[in-house]
Amino acid sequence: MTRRFLIGLMAITVGCGGSGTGDGTGTAGTSATGSAGTNGGTAGTNGGTAGASATGTAGTSATGTAGTSATGTGGSATGTGGSVTGTGGSATGTGGSATGTGGSATGTGGSGTGGSATGTAGRGGNGGNATGNGGRGGSAGGTGGGSAGRGGTTGSGGQTQLPNQSVTERNKNPSRDGHFVQPGLTKTAVAGMVATPGFTGTFTGAMTASPLYWQNGPNGVGLLIAATTGNDVFALNENTGAQVWMKNIGSSPQDSGAGCGGVHPIGIESTGVIDAATGTLFVAGAIGSATISKHEIHALDLMTGMEKSGWPVDAATAPASGSLTFMPQPQNQRSALSLVNGVVYVAYGGHVGDCGPYHGWVLGINAANPAMKGGWATGGQGEGIWAAGGMASDGTGVFAATGNRTGGGSSTHQDSEQVTRITGMGTRADTWYPSRWMAMDTADADVGSVNPVYVELAGATPSKMVLQVSKDGHLYILDAANLGGSAAPKVDYMFAASGMSIHGTPIAYKTATAQYFVVNTTSGAQGCPGNVTGRAMVALKISAASPPVASIAWCSAISGNASTAPIVTTTDGTNNAVVWFINNANTLKALDGDTGTQLYNSTNTCTNVQRWTSPIALNNKIVVGGNAHLCSWSLP
Repeated sequence: MTRRFLIGLMAITVGCGGSGTGDGTGTAGTSATGSAGTNGGTAGTNGGTAGASATGTAGTSATGTAGTSATGTGGSATGTGGSVTGTGGSATGTGGSATGTGGSATGTGGSGTGGSATGTAGRGGNGGNATGNGGRGGSAGGTGGGSAGRGGTTGSGGQTQLPNQSVTERNKNPSRDGHFVQPGLTKTAVAGMVATPGFTGTFTGAMTASPLYWQNGPNGVGLLIAATTGNDVFALNENTGAQVWMKNIGSSPQDSGAGCGGVHPIGIESTGVIDAATGTLFVAGAIGSATISKHEIHALDLMTGMEKSGWPVDAATAPASGSLTFMPQPQNQRSALSLVNGVVYVAYGGHVGDCGPYHGWVLGINAANPAMKGGWATGGQGEGIWAAGGMASDGTGVFAATGNRTGGGSSTHQDSEQVTRITGMGTRADTWYPSRWMAMDTADADVGSVNPVYVELAGATPSKMVLQVSKDGHLYILDAANLGGSAAPKVDYMFAASGMSIHGTPIAYKTATAQYFVVNTTSGAQGCPGNVTGRAMVALKISAASPPVASIAWCSAISGNASTAPIVTTTDGTNNAVVWFINNANTLKALDGDTGTQLYNSTNTCTNVQRWTSPIALNNKIVVGGNAHLCSWSLP
C-alpha cells in the first residue's frame, strides 16, 4: 500500500493501494488518457479525487486519470485516490475549479462512488467557488465510504473566492440594480461587522459622487476612487486608504454663473465610470474660476492618473440633434456616467433652482476615439436629466428620465416627464411619457427625480422591464423593448403620497421568494405594513404576471433627511439578501432583504456623507464616501 503527500505541485508516495474489481488489465496510466492497472492497479499518486466517474479510480500520475471512458477503465470499486487534476478531481473537476486547492495528500481512494461529481477539486483554481468548494485538505472519500472527499461541495479549509469585485459604475451594474455578490456577507455574519482595522481613507474636498473600486491596481493592490467637487480625483489603497495618486482635472468654479445652484465649488458632482478593458476612468466636471466656462469629460489611466491621449472632450463640441447650442453655465452634470458598447454616455440637466435656458442632454463619446461624438437634447426648455443614479442599460444604449419643462407651460408635449432610450452617439430611439405630463410639469413632479432601473423577470409580460418612479410616488413599469410613447404604462402603482416624496437611486434584486424593488422615500410612504409612514425605505414586490403586479412587501422607517440611497448584497445572487445604507445618524445600517428586519447598525459613525450617494460592496466589505474621507466596514 502506498500513500502520497502533495507538496507544492509534487506528489510523494506514502499511501495505500485499493483492491480492484474494475475492468482493464493494463499498467497504471501515466497521463490523463492512460489505462488503469490490473484490478484497479495501484493507488493514485496524490490523494486527489477518486476515479474518472462515479465508480472509477484515478490514474497514477499527478495529472493523469484512470481510463478515458465514462466509467473509468480499470477503475477499482475501492481503489485508492485519484490524481489532483484527473477526471473526477480534474483540473477543472466538479466540486472545484481549475485552480482550486487540491485534495488531501493522504486521501484514501473512494470506494463505490468515490470520485463522484462532488470529488476533490484540482490543484490551484478558483477555489473553491463562492461557497468554498474545493477547499484544501479534501480526501477522495474514505475506503468503503463511497462519498466525495472533503474539498468537494463544502470544502475543508478552502478559501472563499469572490466574483469580480471591481465597481466600475454607479450601483455596480449597467442595469443600475445596485446588486453586489458578496459570499461572506450572510445575514448572520453581518451582525459582527466592524470598522476595517488600519483603514484611514482621507483626502481633501467635498464628495457628492459615490466611490468606485478597481481591483487591478498597481502591485496587485486594488484602488478606491474618490472624486470631489474641487475637481480632484483620488486613488486610495483599498487596504489602508493611503493615497496612491491624485489628479486635478482643472480649476473648479465657485458658482454656476447662471443665477442659482447649491454646490460650491461645482466641479465633479457625478459618479464616473471605468472601462475595465483598458483600465480607464472617465469623469465629467465643470471647469472655470469664478463661474463655469465649460464642461469637460476626462479619461484617466487608472494606474497613474495621467490623462489619456485625445482627452478631455469639451461637451459643447459634441453635435446634437436639432439646432440647440450647449450653454455651459445653466447646464449641470449630476447624473452618473455610463459606458455601453464602447460609448461613454454623459447626461446633463440644470442647477438647483432651475435657472437659465438649460435642456436635458445626453452626449455619446466613443471611448476609443473621442473625436467620434454626438448628442441628443430635449425639445423643451428644462426637461433635465439630473438623477444622481444616472441612466440604466439593457446592453443597447441607455434609458434616461427627464424632469419638468421650465420657462412657461405648453399644451404640446416635447420631452418632459419622459423615459427615453438613447443609442449610438446620441440618437433618440424610443420614448414613453404619462398622460398626466402637463399636470406633472406644473407641480414639478419630475419623472426624472429617480433614475430608471432595468429588470428581467421570467414569467412576467413583459419579462424585460424598465422600472421608473416619479417624484410624486408612482411606480411605472414599462416594456423595455417598446416603451410605448404616450400609451398607458404596463403598471402604474402609487405607493407614496403625492408631493415631493421621492428622490434618489433605487435598487432591484431577486431572492428565492420574490423580485424586489427598493426605494428610499423622502416623505409620504403609504400602505406600509406596521403603519410605517413618512420617510421610509420601501420594498416593493414585483410578481410575475401579465402585466406584472406590484405590492408593498415591507417598509423600514427612517428618521431625518440625511440617509443615503441603498445597495443590496447577496451571497450568490439570490440568497442572504441584505439592504445597506447610511442612516441619518451617519451609521451603517443593514436590513433583511426579505423582511426589512434590522440586522446591523454600526456603533461607529461616518460623518458628512451626502444623501444622494450610495455605498459600495467589495471583498466582503462595505465602503462609503463622505466629504474628505472614505469609511470602510468589514467582517472581523
